[in-house]
Amino acid sequence: MEEKESLIEVTQIVQDSLHEFHCAMKLRENLNVKSNTLMIRFSMVALLLLVMAMFYLISALTSNMNDITQRMNQMAVYMENMDKNFGLVVKHTEIMKSSVEGMNQQVRVMNQHIGVMPTLNVAVSNMSQDMRTVSQDVKNMNQQMALIENRIGMMGADVTNMSDQFTALNNSIGSLGNNVKQMTPIKIFPFSK
Repeated sequence: MEEKESLIEVTQIVQDSLHEFHCAMKLRENLNVKSNTLMIRFSMVALLLLVMAMFYLISALTSNMNDITQRMNQMAVYMENMDKNFGLVVKHTEIMKSSVEGMNQQVRVMNQHIGVMPTLNVAVSNMSQDMRTVSQDVKNMNQQMALIENRIGMMGADVTNMSDQFTALNNSIGSLGNNVKQMTPIKIFPFSK
């Protein structure tokens, strides 16, 4: 009978041990599932943060590129204005050249009148007429010089505007560089600094 009782005790001990082992295995399985679920959740949050950061970078890049494009378009307009002004300066220079040639011709005519001097009245009358022509040519030259100075002033304003656009362009590119620099501190890869 003692043997029977000891056999029942051993059986009871083995059964309790198996029950505890089974409970321990269930607990281990539950912990594995929880840790795997937590790992998946953290990975999804990290991936979501990375996607949001990428969208922010793309948005900043797009806005900076739009600003750069607008500045380049304004610079193209200023360059067209400068081209027109150069054309007008050339035109006024040609008019001045023709005025100088007209003055030279009038001086030659005056020299002929002085050299020949058929009569004093005719020579003085012709000289007076030639002086009026020379005066008119000088007046035309002064007008053309004023127009050239005006165009050169407009060209200076265009160059100043272009300089301002280059400054704004540099600021936009610097802002873009700062946006990219702000994105780099995210420690995703072991080689990022």
